[in-house]
Formats: sequence, structure tokens, C-alpha cells
Amino acid sequence: MADADVPTAVPARGVSARNPQQPAIRVGPPSRGRRRARLVIKHIDPWTAMKVTFVVSLALLVIGVVAVAIVYAVLGGMGVWDQINNLVNEVAPTTASQALRNPFSASRVITITAAVGAINVIILTALATLGAAIYNVIADLVGGIEVTLTEP
Repeated sequence: MADADVPTAVPARGVSARNPQQPAIRVGPPSRGRRRARLVIKHIDPWTAMKVTFVVSLALLVIGVVAVAIVYAVLGGMGVWDQINNLVNEVAPTTASQALRNPFSASRVITITAAVGAINVIILTALATLGAAIYNVIADLVGGIEVTLTEP
């Protein structure tokens, strides 16, 4: 038997020689570089895809509403909205409703942003769930996606 074929004793990760409860060495084949694992993704659980997409979509909704509120506040501090509202008041006829007198109020902009975000949550969740189900059907036909993982 050649020396290269003999298993060598390698200290286990995180094991100290002072603690007798833990093994001091790990016996295994000699290290020959990076290990590789070839995996095939054949099934994505639609329920899990739905839950993950729903949570990510909700996070995006919150981030979007906060971002719009910050941008609205910054532009409001610069007087942009007052100028736009004054322009609308000058151009609109005097018989226009009160809703048209102040079209870019903070409550209206944030409400529209939240409504669009809520619709986005529903659509993204449904599309991800449908996508997982379609992937499962296609993976049954063609065998899935092959992924190769390597150690750094």
C-alpha cells in the first residue's frame, strides 16, 4: 500500500486537546483539494415558495412605502409639491372639486403607494407559486437543474 493511500489523522475542526470529552483526531482520507458535490434540483415545494415570496414581498412593500415617504418629505422640504399644487390650482377651472385642488398630498401619495404595493404582494406571491408548480412539471420531464457545489 502506498503512502498516499493511507488515511491520515487530521485534527477535527473546533476540537481542543485539553477537553478529553471530544475526540482529538479525525481519521479520513488525505485532503486532495476542493470537494465537489453535484446536485439536481428536481422539486420546489409550491407552499414554501409561496410563503417565502409573500414575506419578501411584504418586506419590499414596507421598504417602498418608507422610501416614498422619505422622497416625498425631501421634495416637500424643497417646496416642489407646493409649486405643483399651485400650478394645478392656476390651470384647473374654479369649479374643480377639492380633491383636484391638492393632488399631491402626503396621505394620497402614500395611500397610492401602499395600494400598488399590496397589489404587487398578491401578484408576486401568485406568480412565484405558479412558477414553482410549472417548474415541477418541467423538471419531471427534463430532469431538473444540475448544480455543482465546491468548497472554497
